Amino acid sequence: MAIHELRYADTPDGARIAYEYRAENGDEPPVLALHGVLVGTSNWVHQMLRMPEYRWIAPLFRGHGDSSNVENTPDIEQAALDMVAVLDAEGIDKALVIGNSLGATVALALGLLRPERCYGLILAEPSIPSLVGPDASQRLIDEAAETRERLATGDIDHALGEFIKPRLGEEWRKRLGRRRLEEWRRNIQGTPAWLDAVVAFDPGPGPLASLEPPTVILHGEHTRTLYKTLTDAVAECLPNAQRDVVPESGHGSPVDNPAWFNELLARFYEQVRQ
Repeated sequence: MAIHELRYADTPDGARIAYEYRAENGDEPPVLALHGVLVGTSNWVHQMLRMPEYRWIAPLFRGHGDSSNVENTPDIEQAALDMVAVLDAEGIDKALVIGNSLGATVALALGLLRPERCYGLILAEPSIPSLVGPDASQRLIDEAAETRERLATGDIDHALGEFIKPRLGEEWRKRLGRRRLEEWRRNIQGTPAWLDAVVAFDPGPGPLASLEPPTVILHGEHTRTLYKTLTDAVAECLPNAQRDVVPESGHGSPVDNPAWFNELLARFYEQVRQ
């Protein structure tokens, strides 16, 4: 019987991490799927629904969905260790780890901190602004500050719209739908703190160059220039990584071009598990 349910893992510091679990029988190869800021597990809907041959574990970072709230400024390394707690809760020693945007940055941190838990990494547009320079960091800092200002007025939809419009366009409410709109109204509260966390994450070129798990790093063909620049900067530090461009996609390539992304995922997983 197929299983689809929301489960929870406890972290050593007392937080609760919610995660979506999907499997046909629980024996399938595991995929740990890490979402971008704000979006939650909808980041992976086209993978989880179209690829039932895998066991899907899709956590929600702190401040998202039913996970614990963000306390002060979150930490990318701590988020990676939260993912270890999720794997431990499921008794999974090793998984393919995939991430988009913030999720790709956390997946990269997991590969650095706990390489033995990763068959491989698929990183769709990770960000380490310190590799690019102060301008990239400042753009994220400014975006976080603007979102905080709008949230402080109590106009959550205004804050949400200003954050989403550059990504989804003027018709963002229609594209989201009622259920996701309610979820994202909650998630937007922690978005500035997660942008701050990305800016603060700086493992350095040396550790990146020695990343152990096999890695694919991607950006969308039509992604914003900033995201392409950030992705390329990480890729330059990963000499053994495969690099690719996802055609006909923007920043959210798993949603924008799921057929292409899913084919890559299946091919790469077969490669790293041999």
